Amino acid sequence: MPEEYISSMQSFKVVIGMYNHLPYNASGALYEQTYQGAWRPFLSGLYKFLSIKSVIYFSGAIFPWLEENHPEYMYLLVEMVRRGQVELLGGGLYNPLSPLISTQDMTGQVESLSAFIRKTTGKRPSGAWLYEYSWSSSIPSILQNSKIQYTFLPAEYFSYEQGSREFCMPIASEDHRKVITIFPTFESSDSENGFVPYENTLLDLQESYPECKTFIIMADGNEISTSWEKSGLESPDVLFERTFAWFQKNCLEYDTLTPIQLHKTTKPTRIIYFSQCYSQRFKDYCKKTINRLPTKNQGYIQISKQSVLDHLLVHNLYQKLNYVSTMIALFRGDKSRKKASIDDVWKAQCGDLFWIGPTGGILVPEARLGAFSSLIEAEKTIRQSRFHSYLSFDDLNYDGLKEAIFQSSVYNCYLQSEFASVSEFDSIKTETNYACGWNDDQCSTGCFKDYISTEGSFESNIIAIEHWNMVENPKEESSVLFRREFSNRSYGHFLTLVCRKTYRFRNDFFSIDYELSNKNTEACQFRFCTKSEIIATPVFEDHRIELLHHRESKTLDLKSQLSFEMVDGIGLSNLRKAERVLIRSDSPFSLFAKSNFLQKPTVSPQVLNVPSDFLMFEGFSINIGWDLSIPPEGTVFFSLSVHLEH
Repeated sequence: MPEEYISSMQSFKVVIGMYNHLPYNASGALYEQTYQGAWRPFLSGLYKFLSIKSVIYFSGAIFPWLEENHPEYMYLLVEMVRRGQVELLGGGLYNPLSPLISTQDMTGQVESLSAFIRKTTGKRPSGAWLYEYSWSSSIPSILQNSKIQYTFLPAEYFSYEQGSREFCMPIASEDHRKVITIFPTFESSDSENGFVPYENTLLDLQESYPECKTFIIMADGNEISTSWEKSGLESPDVLFERTFAWFQKNCLEYDTLTPIQLHKTTKPTRIIYFSQCYSQRFKDYCKKTINRLPTKNQGYIQISKQSVLDHLLVHNLYQKLNYVSTMIALFRGDKSRKKASIDDVWKAQCGDLFWIGPTGGILVPEARLGAFSSLIEAEKTIRQSRFHSYLSFDDLNYDGLKEAIFQSSVYNCYLQSEFASVSEFDSIKTETNYACGWNDDQCSTGCFKDYISTEGSFESNIIAIEHWNMVENPKEESSVLFRREFSNRSYGHFLTLVCRKTYRFRNDFFSIDYELSNKNTEACQFRFCTKSEIIATPVFEDHRIELLHHRESKTLDLKSQLSFEMVDGIGLSNLRKAERVLIRSDSPFSLFAKSNFLQKPTVSPQVLNVPSDFLMFEGFSINIGWDLSIPPEGTVFFSLSVHLEH
């Protein structure tokens, strides 16, 4: 028989599968969308073709949702795993970016997900999926300690010579004598990160790599959930049934198998030590950060940690995560309480929260608020029964300057030194960080950032007051003083001011005292403003904004921007949790307020029957301003107080 004919009859080994992850505490609508668009049609379609095998990864946040909302899916999944048609992969319980968390946390997350899969299906996972292929040098030992034998990295990292049959073969990596097998993996997606049917991807790969006989093709479930709309098919079920029918029709040429079957029959060709690895889309996201760095060789940069600095929301969450983790490490006491607090920290380590990923990442308000809620819960768990208020100083954002942290039984308040602003304001009772609203137009978050505008305006000639100096005063145990002196020319006049801003903390409220001194030889007039980005819940309708004037209150409709004069205070109520943040002033002020929305990136109208312009609520922008006239060498005083009411 001719050699060419024998070669043509040899079957290709193909692994097809999908990986699925969503932020912990994301909305039920987002989960349901992905379930109806990807998880359900994939599994139900596969169930009809018993000869076709596949591999699936679900993060630990998805399993509880499936058990509660679609138990029939879990029954079907367990049945298919036990009969060997589906292999479930392990990995991090809450899908972390592994270089951002400690080896101890990553080990605990991998072991927890493995234990859950073994308890649910009776089979311990042999392989693990890494979120966005995020690799660190300790991964081999972490996975081996949980009896994981293999993982997956993009095929582009396997840089063999063109035409080599080793290109699609696995390699090994090692850490402290712990060896792990790594399979080269292809994404079933196009250049715009849209899902491409597996058979189309396979045929393209065969043409590009004619020497390869083994292909592992994976797809992101989030991409799958919207891809069928572009296909023109009436449902995602038809999309997958066509795919599985194609593999069954061509079963003599293409042998579908699970990774564990491939691992048993294929040995690594060599050992390679990777320093770092990420998906192409994550690398593209990080480029804008590392391109601004004063270095020519970007290969030296740890891109996942560097990108944390690029987005204010991500950076604030990351510094909170590290601070709480340090507190837990120092905790000595009830081991069960410590274990519970560690699990809450893991929830906040979800990789989606540390970039703006395909589903919105840190911009998804329920995920962001949920992460802070988990960290506040972790703090509460390890606090002593009789907790005493205290003020401490620590360099939270690694800029060489100490930040002030006040903690009481009622609230936490973190001060950011650069802007003398509040970067975090936590209600201990409701586990809500009210200071994590987001203004995308100005790329702003946090509360009480000060600026100067022309008299009567919030927008004309804005001068941001930055680079404050924090003055530590050991005699004042519960106060923090910031000082700033600056000069600026406005309308032909030279404005020289000395600003003193003092935070005074009490157990159930805090105040902000301003002292402004005019160092000019003539009077000056301007509007002194402070801006806050506030959010209480992910749902716009769960908020109530009240305007306070002469002990009377007026409820505002903030679907559009509003301006008011002679205001004494403003209240933001969390209707769902019956809590209100009240901001009062000893001097009447002007108010400009508006709500912030962003378009949700992955909502599928055909699945959820919602408008295509469905928006995410990101919070309220609250601008407070005092019109001041200060005589030469004169000084004015005014203050705000911030209360939590239940």
